[in-house]
Amino acid sequence: MTRTQGRTLRHSAFTLVELLVVIAIIGILVALLLPAVQAARESARRAQCMNNLKQMGLACQNYVSTNDAQFPFGYAGPMERPPVRNYQKRGVFTELLAFMEEQQTYDLIQFDYGTDGVPNNPFADPARNQVVTAFICPSWPDPAVYAAAPAGFEYENGALVTYAGVGGAANSTDVNLIGGQYPDNGGFTLEQKNTSPRPTITGERRALREITDGLSQTALIGEFVHRDCPIAQPCDEFPGNVRPWYLAAFQQRPDSVPFIYSVKELEFTPNTQGLTRVIDGWNKMPMGSYHPGLTQFVYADGSVHVINDDIELQAYQALGTVNGGEVETR
Repeated sequence: MTRTQGRTLRHSAFTLVELLVVIAIIGILVALLLPAVQAARESARRAQCMNNLKQMGLACQNYVSTNDAQFPFGYAGPMERPPVRNYQKRGVFTELLAFMEEQQTYDLIQFDYGTDGVPNNPFADPARNQVVTAFICPSWPDPAVYAAAPAGFEYENGALVTYAGVGGAANSTDVNLIGGQYPDNGGFTLEQKNTSPRPTITGERRALREITDGLSQTALIGEFVHRDCPIAQPCDEFPGNVRPWYLAAFQQRPDSVPFIYSVKELEFTPNTQGLTRVIDGWNKMPMGSYHPGLTQFVYADGSVHVINDDIELQAYQALGTVNGGEVETR
């Protein structure tokens, strides 16, 4: 190697300082670009989530067109007896499957378990772990299937749904309480029958003619990802209060108040913190999402809307009712 070549090689090499400067510049560029990349990814997830809601809205419309102008059951219970069966599987999400190109999944569900040779075990359902893509928002950060519930809580296991039907608002105007608990003014509702010796609380299909506020003013299905987050305490672990889609509700007896998994009331604005199901009731847990500052809903007319977390409570509850006469304001 000649002396000139040696000098050329020495001048073409990077010094340690130069290398550190380059690394620092790359780090700054990455730090600047990362929020934009994350925002783009969230935008894509939100768009897919909106598409899920559109699918469910269209499925509801198709259901209405083939079922005497009525929307699906939010909860169709109680189960007929005997045998004793406490978990009802007929509800909004199982009802929609056949109208979402999910007929094969629908056919797996053991609705009337305990009869015709089927074991009387609601959790041994072939459909339990079947993930329905349209039932999981892509922004959901955890697995789509939960399988770690302790004994006695097996109803938590299965393929999850990060959406819930809208069951009205007890704090809105012109509302009766079914079973002393559930409002009767939602897109998904119940009825109380005067049976003997005690009244029976059962599901009811909401007829189109009963939505007097107008289909475009009535929220039907929205995002639901709630976890108990007591103020100044850690939030509940996965899956929180999100439940499998194949179970609609639990009802101890036909005359008892059901625990409905697939429907929620609009009593608190989206993503309200500091609420637990023990304090505020299973059906009163707030709707919400992992999209920053907003939650998406499909309305009874099939259109999808964005609701900001800071919406005025009365206006929000107006969206959850079918007959309050309110006009939406955001």
